[in-house]
Amino acid sequence: MNLNEINQRISDRSDCFYWQTDRKISAEEAAMIWKDRHSAITNEELLDKINLELKDDKLAYIKQFDENAQTSLGNVNSIRVGILESGKEVIIRCHPKGVRNGYFYAESLASNIALENGIPAYKTYCIHELGSEDDISYQVIEKLNGDTVQFYLKKTPEKEEQLVIEMGKTMALLHKIKVTGFGPFDNEQAKNGKLVGKHKSLKDSINAGLEENLERLVKYNILTKEVADKMKTLFDDNELLNLDMSVLIHNDFADWNLLTDGNTITGVIDWDECVAGNPIQEIACWSTFFDPKRITPFLKGYFSETPIYDNFDELFQLMRLRYTISKMALRIKRYTYEQTPFLKSMIEKGERHLEELSRIFNLKENEDIDTKKIRK
Repeated sequence: MNLNEINQRISDRSDCFYWQTDRKISAEEAAMIWKDRHSAITNEELLDKINLELKDDKLAYIKQFDENAQTSLGNVNSIRVGILESGKEVIIRCHPKGVRNGYFYAESLASNIALENGIPAYKTYCIHELGSEDDISYQVIEKLNGDTVQFYLKKTPEKEEQLVIEMGKTMALLHKIKVTGFGPFDNEQAKNGKLVGKHKSLKDSINAGLEENLERLVKYNILTKEVADKMKTLFDDNELLNLDMSVLIHNDFADWNLLTDGNTITGVIDWDECVAGNPIQEIACWSTFFDPKRITPFLKGYFSETPIYDNFDELFQLMRLRYTISKMALRIKRYTYEQTPFLKSMIEKGERHLEELSRIFNLKENEDIDTKKIRK
């Protein structure tokens, strides 16, 4: 496995709509890189490396890794909890050994700007970029208090509606932060304190990676070629995407990335998919994770903080289709090397969403696309 060549592909987000789906690596490469990402990195080597970078408050020790902890649920980084000499806890987010991250500066800047604007995000202590194949890309960040919403609701399901309303409010406040450009941020510009999306238009960012996503769904018989072509046409020249408004989008604003004290959202973590985009696309992204009945209290919270957007319903469904295509392409790729019952159930759920959206936009075979639902 040529890591130098893979690292060039894996850190390039120029043609990515959703990085985990669109990163330029094969299923086989993904399986090799992420399968043993935890065991390949020891706490001892991390402690030595990080203490060369921390200046005043060094790491005293790193807690024993717990794969079942709420901090270990992600599919990309290996997460460790460290204790500084001052007694303060920190989170260490490590990319797999030898794999370049290429986005730590962008996500750290996004979190810091969110924090400055009243969003409960984290601050960053240090970032280390990959130096060799034996090195580790990592980020040391503040550990925020609270359970993830996912963990909390397992214990207290009766609080779900209240917390979903709070999620909506928090996302609306996040979307008040204006940025430049669209799509994934330029990591080099982020080093200089600027959040700049790699695309000039919303349309370009939404169409990034679309053709490959659709080809993958056709290859694995999720869509027919005719329906996939109709979906591509739907996004190719859609006037609904001619919008200039660009805001900071977390892009993975889900129960496992939100912390709570049981009453409010106390933390927004894992900014590794953050992009510049339209607010409605993030609402649509959020909706693909959960039961449809959740959208009512979520929008109640969201639109208590901001007026409803023009063409909301039409653009929401269009964006929901784009995220469903993306997430299905990701699930299909992962299922080739991770054949779990959970992943199978998520693929089946995605198929139901695609069926519903095909009806909404008249995308079934031998039907004409309903342009009234996709254009102003």
